Amino acid sequence: GRDGTLIVVSRDLVRAVRATGIAPTLQAALDDWQRVAPLLNALSERLDRTDPFPNSAAAGRAAEPFALDMGALAAP
Repeated sequence: GRDGTLIVVSRDLVRAVRATGIAPTLQAALDDWQRVAPLLNALSERLDRTDPFPNSAAAGRAAEPFALDMGALAAP
């Protein structure tokens, strides 16, 4: 959509994960910040771990991290 897709980026700017299970867009996250901020923070902390999404039941509920391509993030 016109508001894009919300992703969380690792501190080292190497990986990212879609956060659409928490909020579909940044605007939606801002509109419901009290609820989503702790969830986005937890997702960020998991992403920054060495093995952020180990094979577990929790991993099945989370989006898979992907290599961050800064060029792909640019608007057309």
